[in-house]
Amino acid sequence: MRHVILGTLLLTALAAPLAAQQPDAQAQRITIPLSDPGRPGSLQVDIVMGSITVKGSNRKDMLIEARGSSVVGLPRNRRAQDEPPPPGLRRLTQNAPFTVEEDRNEVSIEVEAPTRSIDFTIEVPLRTNLDVETVMGSVTVEGIEGELEIESVNGAVTLTNVGGSVVAHTVNGKLLATIARATPQQPMAFTSLNGSVDVTLPANVKANLKLRSDQGDVYTDFDLQQVRQDAANPNPNQNPNPNVDIDRNRLRRDIDRQRADLQRRRVEIDNAIYGSINGGGPDFEMRTFNGNVYVRKGK
Repeated sequence: MRHVILGTLLLTALAAPLAAQQPDAQAQRITIPLSDPGRPGSLQVDIVMGSITVKGSNRKDMLIEARGSSVVGLPRNRRAQDEPPPPGLRRLTQNAPFTVEEDRNEVSIEVEAPTRSIDFTIEVPLRTNLDVETVMGSVTVEGIEGELEIESVNGAVTLTNVGGSVVAHTVNGKLLATIARATPQQPMAFTSLNGSVDVTLPANVKANLKLRSDQGDVYTDFDLQQVRQDAANPNPNQNPNPNVDIDRNRLRRDIDRQRADLQRRRVEIDNAIYGSINGGGPDFEMRTFNGNVYVRKGK
C-alpha cells in the first residue's frame, strides 16, 4: 500500500516471518525512488532487534529487503509460540510491520513492533549518507561513500571499502573497517567497549591518531610519529600539563588560617598513544577497553 502525504512518500510493508526451522523464508522487497536522483541521498535506520546490511551499487533508488529472524539468546515474545497447535489446526504467523518514508532524498525505516526481529539488506547509491543503529544485531556496510554514522550495542560492525567520514561504535562486538578514501579535514572515530578495533587506512592518508586499549595492545605498520598529549592537544585555557587536574580546596580562614592554601591534587594518567602519519591531518581515534587495536596501512 502506497500513500503520498504532503509530498512525503510513506509505505507500510509486512516483513515475511522467518522461523528458526525455516532459514530460507522469502523476504519482502521494496524499491524506494528518490525525489532527486541527481543528488546524494541519506538513509536512517534505527531498530532494536535485527541486523542491518547496506551495500552501495550503481542505482538511483534504494532497494530494501526485509526478512524476519530469530535472535539467538533472546526469549520468544509469545510463550504460546512454542506450544504445538491443537489437533486439526495450523499456526498462522503474524507478520512484523515496518514503515519506510522518503522525503527529499532522505529515507528512514522504522519497525512498528520493536520486539519483533527483522534483518534488513539495503542497496543504495554509491554516494549515500548513513545513520544506522541496532541494539541486538550486527551492522555491515559495503562500498559506500558519504558521512557514515554506524552503531551497534550487541553485535559486530564491519565496514568494507567505504569512503568519506566515519563514526562507528559497538559496545559488545568487533569493529572491522577498511577505508578506501578519506574526506580531507574530516575527523573519524572507531570505538568498541568489548571487542577489538581493526582499521585499515589508505597508505597516503594524513591524520593525527589517538590510539588506546585499556586491556589490550596497540599495533600498526604506519610510520607513526609519536607526540606527547599536550603537544597533540594544545589548549591555552588548560593547565600546561593536561594530564594533571588540580582541584583546589581552600578552607575557611576563620577555621584554620594555616591550612588556607592546602591543595588536593588528583592526577589522571592518559595511556593513549598520540601520533601523526604522513605529516598529520584531522583527528582519527581508535579505542577499545577490552581488546586490541590494529591500524593497518592499505595496499
